[in-house]
Formats: sequence, structure tokens, C-alpha cells
Amino acid sequence: MIKDLNFVSPESEGIASEQILDLIKQIENYKINIHSLLIARNGNIIAETYAKPFNKDFMHRIYSSSKTFVALAVGYAVTQGKMKITDKLVDLLKNYLKGEPSQRVKETTVFDCLTMSLGHTPDPAPEKPNNWIENNINNSVDYCAPGTRFIYNSGAELMAAAIKELTGMEFLEFLRPVFDKIGVSKDIWCVKNAEDVSWGGSGVITTLRDFAKVGELVLNLGEANGEQLIDRDYMEQMTSMQIFNAVTNNYSPLKSGGYGYLMWITPEAACFRGMGLQECFCFKDKNILIAMQGDTQGAGVDYADAVIYDMFKYIVYDKIGEKKQEGEAYEQLKKKLAEGFNRPMFGKPHADYEKVVNGKTYVFDNPNPVTAWKWFRFDFNGDEGTLTYENKRGEKQIKFGLGKFVKGKFPETHYYGTRRDVPSNREMDCEAVVEWVEEKKILLRVHIIDTNFGNTWGQFSFKGDEVTLIFNNRAEFFLEDYVGSSSGRVLK
Repeated sequence: MIKDLNFVSPESEGIASEQILDLIKQIENYKINIHSLLIARNGNIIAETYAKPFNKDFMHRIYSSSKTFVALAVGYAVTQGKMKITDKLVDLLKNYLKGEPSQRVKETTVFDCLTMSLGHTPDPAPEKPNNWIENNINNSVDYCAPGTRFIYNSGAELMAAAIKELTGMEFLEFLRPVFDKIGVSKDIWCVKNAEDVSWGGSGVITTLRDFAKVGELVLNLGEANGEQLIDRDYMEQMTSMQIFNAVTNNYSPLKSGGYGYLMWITPEAACFRGMGLQECFCFKDKNILIAMQGDTQGAGVDYADAVIYDMFKYIVYDKIGEKKQEGEAYEQLKKKLAEGFNRPMFGKPHADYEKVVNGKTYVFDNPNPVTAWKWFRFDFNGDEGTLTYENKRGEKQIKFGLGKFVKGKFPETHYYGTRRDVPSNREMDCEAVVEWVEEKKILLRVHIIDTNFGNTWGQFSFKGDEVTLIFNNRAEFFLEDYVGSSSGRVLK
């Protein structure tokens, strides 16, 4: 069991160390911003590695992979006789009703929530974006009959609320007896949504190892140490196609193989999938899983996870065979796993123009109304530096590395923290890097690595006394004020 953290060579599980080394090399070559990776077969860990500053104890937001945790909580409720797949949503969530629900809402079942086939449009009440549970019960657009059309929406939110209504516990708390038996630590937690319910669609925060332990439970169809913790029939349904989804997903490779119970299904695997590379692919027929965490937001729909899925399939999965003899490659692999992933870089750490820009203040006569920067200044000092600027919330500073990520604090306190609609009132952990992507062009990348995960990229293009600044964020529900472009000039 992964629970026991049993590390073995890939060769003992029919995989060559060269294959794992090749997988890691290809991930680096594709400039995928991966933070961690763990591969296990038959409950034995054959590879685990991290990119600095991440490590085995780092608590990482896993975004929509949280949905699969909710599906497990529903399965546990089914196992205990507290819930049935055919139960009506209006019976489970009657306390959220504000009036007479529509006929189609009355017909909606647990199955419809688990299979993302509620019959709603993605957002039934956009004027109240934070009240997802209330919206789905009371403001249905009645787009179509429930159970007939797959559309990615708030089914997990409704089921997390239903678990709380039935048991008086948040879904992770309800799963604690199961977690204890598979070795999941008590550190795992979940951000709350605006209705003070655990954010089942996005909020789980966990270490990579705990994530993989839950993945192993799914891989083994709810069984651990000979005990069936979650009903096997339910787990079979959860990990197999329950609804066809290719039509509404433009035949994206990882999103068109069907959908189980809050899981994506491929021909080979049942998949936890979360925004920004929060993935656990469970290949049931060969009893192998690969779990990973990262921040690839903005890299294109399914780019990074689809690339890694295909790499893993062709480099590792398809070539699993008999036990092999360990050799020099295994020693190389152990060294590489200890070193960790190389972070993706796009330019050079220094350029001659650095001397021209260093210490100069650039001002914006007409600040962008979104970013609202009044001025900025780069100060370079060896292989590190600072960016100082002023926006509508005052003077700010970001610490960065030149050609390397440096950890620091992001100088904003108004983004949400432990609850969706409540500001954290603290600076969040971040990492930042500056590179010269052209002789007179700086790329700044800032990644938030805290309760929230997301990034903003700033491009500073210099020409004579002028500068053009372009910011673009890759984040959900925060960093909205780090998007936009401005034109400025050096302060004489």
C-alpha cells in the first residue's frame, strides 16, 4: 500500500528506470511547470520527485480534482445506507429551496449531479455568482431534461452540500474513517465556498502523497487491506463511463472518453483532473497510477495534462512487462529524483540592456484602469532583484530571481483565503522569475503558491525612453487586477 510508503525500483514492477528518466526529460523539454510527480504500481512507489521549493510536506490546492473526493464521499454515504443514487436533489437540499422549484429540478437526482448532467446551463444565475447551491436549486434555466446532456457545472457543489445536510459533516470530515484506514493525514483540508460549505468543486488542499493514497483507493475500487471501504458496485460505476461527453467537449483527448462519477474516463484510465495539472490517472488494468501537481494555467486547454498522459502511456504504461534487472540507469534515476524537476525557462538571466534599465523609474501618464500602475522600477543585484511599483492600493514590491525562481510574498491582501468571498488580509506565498526574452524585453512570471494557485506574466518592452507593459493572468477568481496593457516613459 502507498499508505506504508513502500519505495521500490521500477524494475521490480516491470518498468525500466530509463523509461522514468525519459518521461521526466520529456516533461522538462516541453517546459511544463510541474511541481511534483509520484508513480506507484501495486501499492509500491517507484518514483517520487519535486521541483524546488516544493516537497513531500507541501500542501497543494488540487482544484477540480476535489470533485472526485466528493464522489467518494457520496459512495461512502451509499455504502452506509445514507444516500441512494436515485435520491432527488430537492429532498436532499430542501433547506436551500426559496420557493417552488421547476419540474426539471424536481426530477434531478444524485446520479445527474455526479455525471454533470443537471440540465442547467453552466451558470443558472450569473448575477449571483457566489451562491452556487442556491442558484442551482432555485434559478434553473431548465436548458434540457436532467440526465440528457453533459455540461461541466456545479454538481460537486450540490453533492458536498448534500453530504453536509445528511451527516452534519463536511465531506472530508465524513470521509475521515476511510482516510484513517488508507493513511491520509489529518492535514488535508478544503476551502469553503460563499455559502459556508466545503468547496467540493475546487477547494481541497493536500500533499502529493495523500493525493496518491486516495488515488490508490480508487484504483483498487474502494478496497484497502482486504476491506471493502466503499461499495464496489458504486466504485465500478464511478470509474467507468456513465455519460457520453465528446459532443460538448470538442473532442479534447482527455475530455471525450466519457464521464463517470465526477471522474474523467479514458480508454485506459479513470482520472482525477484539476485545473493547472492537479492530476491522478488510475490505470486499473495494470494497477498503476501517476499523480502530479503543478501550475500550468494558461498553457491551453488540456495541453499539459494531455501531453503527460500521452507521454506516460507510450513511454511507461504500454511497455510494462516482467520484472527487470536493476542497473546503472536506476542509480541515475535515484539521483534525478533527488534533484527534482528543472523549472521551465524562456529566456536569458541577463542582457546588456539590464544596465540601462537598472534603477530607472518609468511612469504612466494614463494608467490602465484595471492594473492602475502609476510607475515602476527594476533593481537588479546579481542573480536576484526587486520590482517596485505603485497601484491604487499603494506602493508594492516583488522579489524575483534572474533566470531562477525566488520565493517571496505577493504584495496584495485582498484576495480570498479560506473562504471564497472573504479576503485573506495577508500576503500570499509566491515565487517569481525575471528573464530577458529579447535584448530589450523582460518577462516577469509570478506564481502564487498558497491557498490559491495562479500566475500572472508581465512583459516589459523597452524602446528608447518608452516602455510597453502587458500583463496577463492565468488564475481563477483572483489576480483580475493584474491584466492589461499600458504605455509609459522613463522619468527624466
